[in-house]
Amino acid sequence: MPAVVPSSPPERDDATTEQLVRVGAWTVMLAGTTIAALLLLDRPLSWTQVLLNLGAGAMGGLAVFLGHLQRWRQAALVLIWGVWAMVSVVAANNGGLRGPNLLNFPVLIVFSGWILGARPTLLLTGATGGLFLFFVWADLYDWLPPARYSNRLAYVAYLGAILAVTAAATLLSRRSYLRRVQEARLTATNLAAVDAELRKLQRAVEQSPESIVITDLEGRIEYVNAAFLSRTGYARDEALGQLSAQISSNGLAPAQRQGLCDTLARGDNWAGEQVNRRKDGAEITEAVVVAPIRQTDGRVSHYVELKQDITERKRAADEIHRLAHFDGLTSLPNRSTLMERLHVLRGRAGRPPSTQHALLLLDLDRFTTFNDARGSEMGDRLLCAVALRLSEILPPQDLLVRVAGDEFAVVLHGLGVDASLAGRHALAFAEKLQAALLRPLRLEGDAQDAQLGASVGITLYPQTSDDGAHDALRRAGTALHRAKQAGGGRAAFFEQGMGEAAEQRFRVERELRHAIGAGELRLHLQSQVDVSGQVTGAEVLVRWQHPRDGLVAPGVFIPVAEESDLIVSLGEWVLAHACALLAQPVFRERRLRLSVNLSARQFRQAGFVGQLRAVLAATGADPRLLTLEVTEGLVIDDFDDAVAKMRALAALGVDMSLDDFGTGYSSLAYLKRLPIQEIKIDRSFVHEAPTNADDGVLVEGILSVARHFGLRVVAEGVETQAQADFLRQRAPDIVYQGYLFGRPEPDAQWLARWAQPA
Repeated sequence: MPAVVPSSPPERDDATTEQLVRVGAWTVMLAGTTIAALLLLDRPLSWTQVLLNLGAGAMGGLAVFLGHLQRWRQAALVLIWGVWAMVSVVAANNGGLRGPNLLNFPVLIVFSGWILGARPTLLLTGATGGLFLFFVWADLYDWLPPARYSNRLAYVAYLGAILAVTAAATLLSRRSYLRRVQEARLTATNLAAVDAELRKLQRAVEQSPESIVITDLEGRIEYVNAAFLSRTGYARDEALGQLSAQISSNGLAPAQRQGLCDTLARGDNWAGEQVNRRKDGAEITEAVVVAPIRQTDGRVSHYVELKQDITERKRAADEIHRLAHFDGLTSLPNRSTLMERLHVLRGRAGRPPSTQHALLLLDLDRFTTFNDARGSEMGDRLLCAVALRLSEILPPQDLLVRVAGDEFAVVLHGLGVDASLAGRHALAFAEKLQAALLRPLRLEGDAQDAQLGASVGITLYPQTSDDGAHDALRRAGTALHRAKQAGGGRAAFFEQGMGEAAEQRFRVERELRHAIGAGELRLHLQSQVDVSGQVTGAEVLVRWQHPRDGLVAPGVFIPVAEESDLIVSLGEWVLAHACALLAQPVFRERRLRLSVNLSARQFRQAGFVGQLRAVLAATGADPRLLTLEVTEGLVIDDFDDAVAKMRALAALGVDMSLDDFGTGYSSLAYLKRLPIQEIKIDRSFVHEAPTNADDGVLVEGILSVARHFGLRVVAEGVETQAQADFLRQRAPDIVYQGYLFGRPEPDAQWLARWAQPA
């Protein structure tokens, strides 16, 4: 850092000088005038002495006048040299060395030392010495008149003036000296404090964790701290004297460096980021502030560079950005990036789209099976291989994203304004994707090639001026769901009706969730009768009495409930109210059975048996009159658990019925192990049994199986007498259920009708 040199103190104290000039001038003026007046009393009168003393007084008066004009330097010169000249003439006229006027000269020398300085005083001393030598020489030749002491009053006045001036000069000089001593001490104290501050500042700068570099105006380094040396790898002697552009700021681009120079030229601070290079060539990212260093007069003398290493912070920020926008497994962009891209492609809201883009959602078929069979590690490798395969065929301007799990997305850009052409292009690219994935994938560490198809859902975007990214993703998801429902390996295009149906399902789900707790559900009963026409029981059916739409058909809300968690709540409500019905006297007294359908989710709940036991106890229903209907698929999915629960229910006295028998995956081996008491023939077989030989044979086979295992048989969908006769001829103990014997009716109405005495 450049040294700061304090300015030297002045040779003289200006205040003391002014006071000395003022006191001396007034004293000389008064003394000269007084002595001249007293000399007028001498006899004989010496006009020369009078005039010379008046001249000395005049010099004092002139000095007073100049001091009044604040021209102290001129006043001092007049006072010293003017009085010296007059005193010299007076002394020569009054005996020289023998006269009384010699006391003036030391006083004048003292005054000159204080008010004029060293060089004028030396000159005055030399002149006085020369004058004294002249007096000695003149005295030898007796050239000077004899000394005169006749006027004692004038002599006293002269001595008084000398004493007054000497005392004044001494006291003023002493006061000035003491003040200077005090000021020197204060200055020393201040300098010590400043030195301590400078040392503290120097330690802070040297020990600062941030790099600090000071350069001259040409950019040559004059100072670097330890942090700079440690961070860059340079030694101090390697850095000092070098240009900052070569060592400290070597990462600045030409345009950035020009901006730095322009900013500093205006006297402003410059701030920015640089990627500088260490001595070994490694890069470090730094946040830099360059500021001018100004002297007390405002002049810029140096520049200081303050640099903070933000390499790790930038690396962490980049990693956070990568984690936020890219998938950790495949390194593809993630869902967040997809939404951002779709938002950009939409353009400005409220404006019609200028071109069509396409969003394709791709889901791998049978990936779960592959993952379960070969393990999650191989599943991850498969996903990476799929990502690589898809990237190979993706056009450079388009976007490939891993959305989640085994689901990927592709955004095709700029397909034109014609929606029809854009749709065909998107379908063609979807087929290209599917064909690429059907080619075998070689996975590291697996001897077998992987080959998986994919289902694709497609939608164009944006479809309206207000179309949003979430809307497009929802449409593509709906189309993908449709493709997978069609058996997989297909590409489905979103149609407007699909979106309307999805919105309808969402509305039904929301309102059904409210309806379960709001008492909007109703129970209907459909009678079951034997071949003699006697009622043996009924099946419980649920209806929804919507406050706005009236009675909602089961086909509208049951599928929605089955796709969500509502089927469990709905099933619990039906079972609880069915048991309450079963506790009515008509069932107990006439020993009528009540059948209730169970959903797969409800039956698979771990606490289902305990819940049913609690409901039976709370309602007082007879469990021996309760039949629970389950589907074949429910049993086969987890056979052992299903058998265990059926046995627990049988222990309570509850019968189990296998619903829609013949449409699922049942085999005689399974049927033999199931603890069931009843099977129900599906209506699809009953409908054509009298007229279709194949259906008739199937029904006869089912009835034969039931007889073999000793099971009750209930035939659903009996609507004609021919159907009833066909069944009665082959199973005299069969139970009918269908429109031929009664439609479903409200539970209160059914109870009122069958509560009448038989």
